[in-house]
Formats: sequence, structure tokens, C-alpha cells
Amino acid sequence: MSSATASIRELRTDFRSVKRKIEQHGEVTITDNGEPAYVVRRFVPEAKAAKPMPDYYARIRRRQPQALSASETRNFHLENRGEC
Repeated sequence: MSSATASIRELRTDFRSVKRKIEQHGEVTITDNGEPAYVVRRFVPEAKAAKPMPDYYARIRRRQPQALSASETRNFHLENRGEC
């Protein structure tokens, strides 16, 4: 793409035409009293890397208490049978 030029006055008074030049040429050199002073380029955002999803199941497993063994379960039920 070739470069286009625009003056500071043109930038201030007729930004639409400068914007069109940027879209067509990729960049515009802004002149101050006929001397190149600035370069305006179109902004292209960088692609963001996707964050991996958290492993919620692993988090839940870490926070859960350990299961009772068979003998502990039997003793728990015997203690809490209750008399109806």
C-alpha cells in the first residue's frame, strides 16, 4: 500500500477525507508547513490468547471431605439408628 499525505489543517477541518485516505492507503503522513511531521496508521488490535477454562470439578474434589470407609459408615449408622 502506498502512503498518502494530509496537512494539519485538513486533519482538523475535514477528518472524514483523512480517514478515507487511511483506510485506502494504510497510513497517512501529516505535514506541518509542508514538512512531514507525523504518521497516522490504522489501529489493528492484537489477537488475545484465550484463557483456559478452570477445572471446576478438580476444585470441588479438592474441597470435599474424604469418604468414609465401609466400617466407619457401618459404625455411623449403628450410632445414629435412633429408637422410634
